[in-house]
Amino acid sequence: MSEFTPEELFDTIDRQVTDLLARFGIDSPPVDALALVQEAFGYSVREEEPDDEPRQYGDRPRAKPRGRQLVFQPTHSDAAKQSLAARACAKEMIPAILSKLGVVPGTEQKSAQGQLVGLIAPRLLLPTRWFATAARRGNSDLLRIRETFPDVALELIALRLLDLDDPCVIAIVDDGSVGLRRSNFAQLGKKLTAAEEACAAKVRESEEPQTVRKDDWTARGWPIPTGPFDRIILRAVPDEL
Repeated sequence: MSEFTPEELFDTIDRQVTDLLARFGIDSPPVDALALVQEAFGYSVREEEPDDEPRQYGDRPRAKPRGRQLVFQPTHSDAAKQSLAARACAKEMIPAILSKLGVVPGTEQKSAQGQLVGLIAPRLLLPTRWFATAARRGNSDLLRIRETFPDVALELIALRLLDLDDPCVIAIVDDGSVGLRRSNFAQLGKKLTAAEEACAAKVRESEEPQTVRKDDWTARGWPIPTGPFDRIILRAVPDEL
């Protein structure tokens, strides 16, 4: 298998995304992945109620979708539908991306396929050049960025900020527990800085976005009102590196 750097991988994905969007006349955000997966890759899309009824012994199981199909549930949000469609597009894009990197499609491990989908899908919904422009204009405010990409989950927008040059730390706090904390400039654990903790507390109390500067860090926080958790997203920036 050919060897390539992470930078070469990211650049190849970005170029393939740019080419795909250009071929189908998408020249500005937002990207409608749901329309794209149908037009570019011939997927059919349907909605179906979840099968929650208990089965009797001998019942015939519900047939799995055949061919290129996306099946949504009525409870899926627009952001969830866009995410699923983007992942379907990403799977279809893998062979071309691997070929550009000198890898014979089909020789990669299944775990690599999943990792690639996780890299391609966000770059499809939030193409690098457009996303960087929106982040710069919005001063990395998640809500302002989402004005450009209205059907993308705030969590995905926040994590995409880690792909930009500006150093930052992104944390997702669920019911007071840190579920995820990542940085684009150092290996950090899940322990929040004093600024992050204070910001999360202010967001939890006010249920509104907040900014806190403390101990050489500036933290901004946003409440996420939907979902099973009391979720807060934090973006922290150190004064100096």
